[in-house]
Amino acid sequence: MKATIVLIADVEAENYGRKLMLEAHRLGETGFEMARLPQHISLKQPFSIPSLEEIEAFFDEFAKELHPVTATFEQLDIHPSDVIGGIPSGCMSLRVEKSGDLEHMQQILFEKLESRFGPCPAAYDNDYIFHMTIAIGKAPFANYQRAYEQMAKELKRQSYRFSRLGLLYYDDDALQPGTYFCYKIASL
Repeated sequence: MKATIVLIADVEAENYGRKLMLEAHRLGETGFEMARLPQHISLKQPFSIPSLEEIEAFFDEFAKELHPVTATFEQLDIHPSDVIGGIPSGCMSLRVEKSGDLEHMQQILFEKLESRFGPCPAAYDNDYIFHMTIAIGKAPFANYQRAYEQMAKELKRQSYRFSRLGLLYYDDDALQPGTYFCYKIASL
């Protein structure tokens, strides 16, 4: 059992991400795996939790301490990925410009999780790049590359507001499709 705590996109960013998801699919048949979740920026990658009830109580308290933030998408990124069920594929995401607000929010989250639950290691804890994923895990990497080559030329810097926190729940530690969803949303 795992969880992720994320900033959930407001309507404009959600629509922008979904539009790019469709464009990536039209150009590279990348699929709609990301449609399982709302568009979001992770503050921490999936980590093991003691119980859903305990992490939900933590989430409720943490959400009360945060305020909305603005995120600027600065470029389109692509990389190989086997995150969805261990299947070799790709991932395309919008890189978010570093900001003091996001880094501070993440630092506070890490400190509070460790204080409450002890070590909660997750991938990229020490070198995380904030991003919003638009396509992941269905097609071969070459399909992602084909879509990326077209889309990266047209992408412009854009800023969007994020005023909700989300708790993503993973029933299967391997992140198999169909075993995870956005369990809870809180307004900031």
